[in-house]
Amino acid sequence: MRLPLVVGALVAATAAASFAQPYFIRGEFNGWSNSDPMVQTDTHTWEYTVTGMNPGQAYEFKATVDDWSLNAPGSNAKYVADGAGEMHVYLYDTDTHGDGWNPEGKWRLGWDDNGAFNWELVGDMNGWNGGAGWELADLGGGVHEAEFSLSAGTYEYKFRSQGSWDFSIGDDFGNAAGNDSLTLASDATVRFTIDMIHGRWKAEVVPTPGSAMLMGLAGMVAIRRRR
Repeated sequence: MRLPLVVGALVAATAAASFAQPYFIRGEFNGWSNSDPMVQTDTHTWEYTVTGMNPGQAYEFKATVDDWSLNAPGSNAKYVADGAGEMHVYLYDTDTHGDGWNPEGKWRLGWDDNGAFNWELVGDMNGWNGGAGWELADLGGGVHEAEFSLSAGTYEYKFRSQGSWDFSIGDDFGNAAGNDSLTLASDATVRFTIDMIHGRWKAEVVPTPGSAMLMGLAGMVAIRRRR
């Protein structure tokens, strides 16, 4: 009696496998060819370690399907090979991430942070100069973060390697991508974060102690009313 169910499951699994989308890492290290296929490691997660590169050399790259009809990021990513001439890359092939980070509505491409350089914030808030006082702290695990006090207004900005435009992260997490944008209705402290492994960034207003206290009191009142 179970045979039809087993056969049906096998057919479904075979069909799913036949429609599985292969992705490739293409870049200056392989002549932008499809010689480096990625391996799926989780739902919407694909990985690949590029080898045979020149240690410390910068390369542009991206993830694509075979016919280039889909690729990430839209602008090329750019980073340097580690001391062993390798680079580990991650692709997240969904448009819906829903985690409060950017880019949203696009695939994300990330890579292991080998500590080649640190990052800074550049934009309208500092005349696109960056420099002292605008550096992001390396928190480990590919996460770089800093908080800055900004006046009310609209700001365009990017993240770049400290003191140089050789490497930058824009709105699609690619190098030389479009500017990110932030609008503040009032003066605020803003936390800027980039997460290199997950190919994402965010800018969020840090609640002031007073507003956090009011939020806590409001929560306590709500709980008491429910009782």
